[in-house]
Amino acid sequence: MTHPGAADGPGVPKLPQAEPTAGTPGSSGSTQGGEHEFARFYRDHIHRLAAYLIYQGAAAHLAADIAQDAMITAYRRWAEIKSPRAYTWTVAYRAFIRHALNDPEQPTGEVPEPAALLPRPEEAEAWLQEQHIIHVLRALPPRQCQVLALTIDGWTPAEIAELLGLDPGAVRSNLTKARRNAAEHRRTREEAP
Repeated sequence: MTHPGAADGPGVPKLPQAEPTAGTPGSSGSTQGGEHEFARFYRDHIHRLAAYLIYQGAAAHLAADIAQDAMITAYRRWAEIKSPRAYTWTVAYRAFIRHALNDPEQPTGEVPEPAALLPRPEEAEAWLQEQHIIHVLRALPPRQCQVLALTIDGWTPAEIAELLGLDPGAVRSNLTKARRNAAEHRRTREEAP
């Protein structure tokens, strides 16, 4: 089993790994299912997590990188996490905000290298530009964008409230405003020549 941070190539030293304890991914014994649970969680959620970050304004290649890093963090703390989806989304969103605040966007001359999560970055960016929902979400105020993006991904208002540390009424209010603003955006777009 390859652990996050382990070297894959010959001649590259492996990073020291702590011995797994019961209940952590890679441990043996009655809780060995933790690694399988994480693998299932990863398969079920990695693309949704990247989409959520794109909805928040991340470029496709950045969303893929941040989603991957958040999953690595979740893997390392798997035994301690009570709500994996909420934990991973929080880690990813905070990483995106840190990136947005600390690393101003700089245009590049080259398209980022392909990765397993994003095999053809240039096609992903073109597809994103064609998607109406991306334009709608990016036109909303940040909290409304966040709430609507989570709703699109299947989160309930109660789950969103818990994730964001808000009152459920505030979530429902933001969702109502987001839907109203999205409908107005759609009407404006349809009326444009």
